[in-house]
Amino acid sequence: MVSVWHRGKAKANRLLGNVNTPPETRTAHESTCRIPFEIVEMIIAPLTSDCKTLKACSLTCRSWYIVAAPHLYHTLSLGQKVPGKNHGELKPLYGLYGGRVPLVVKEIRVWQPRDTRIWFVPLRLSRRDLRCWSAFANVQTLTLQRMQIFRFIPGIERYFKHFSPTLRSITLIEPCCTPRQLSYFLSLFSNLDDIAIELPSHSPNTTIPDTELVPFSAPKLRGQLMLYQFSWVETWTHLIALCGGLRFRYMDLHWVEDCAPILLEACAETLETLRFYMTDSNCPVGKQIGMGLSTDSS
Repeated sequence: MVSVWHRGKAKANRLLGNVNTPPETRTAHESTCRIPFEIVEMIIAPLTSDCKTLKACSLTCRSWYIVAAPHLYHTLSLGQKVPGKNHGELKPLYGLYGGRVPLVVKEIRVWQPRDTRIWFVPLRLSRRDLRCWSAFANVQTLTLQRMQIFRFIPGIERYFKHFSPTLRSITLIEPCCTPRQLSYFLSLFSNLDDIAIELPSHSPNTTIPDTELVPFSAPKLRGQLMLYQFSWVETWTHLIALCGGLRFRYMDLHWVEDCAPILLEACAETLETLRFYMTDSNCPVGKQIGMGLSTDSS
């Protein structure tokens, strides 16, 4: 006689209280669930880089899933080019909406490479897209490539305000906006500490309207500032006036001669480490965050 155990049937039997469930199966499951969270965390901790084992652990029981899920779903990349697969839309998130996965995601990266169309704009986001996007309420790090900020104004808070309580770090690669719109966007995130910005090598062909904008909050800005080819002094004058100064402790400045004086003066009391390059061949911001993006140098 051969006995075959099916995970789906075992789960259904547990939920239904089926007395026909094999005693050895019930005993093993109950013993696993009785392990304290602290012990489960110690078991899972060495496996953070082993996705295959993490997935197996997450299927053990609910308590193991709760511990393993944050390591499995820490970073969400949208729009990244994958051979043979579509990219540049939020439809893959539909199955995650309403589940636990959006709650454990700590970092989101939205990629819009130069050889693809701009897809992350209000006109392309449906109501269902927005509901899925808004479900990510615990994000701490946000990366946006070729983000057309001007297209979200007014009403930008509808798309990004839910990140405000938890967001600590933001990276903007070749944003499309005006200096005033950029400072307005950054003011959305009241707990923001780290900023990395790489401006486009060439001015956009699109005419961007600029209007008087009322900031949302005064970001903390107490961590790291990384700039590459940044010449918008007006952005920092707005933020300095809004925040009553800047408090960055670390600065990495590449080709930002126009902004350097005002930044150094604003952070004179808090700055601990400064890396300043007037002319160099260092990697742009996109490459420094480890994604291998390319930027034309002039």
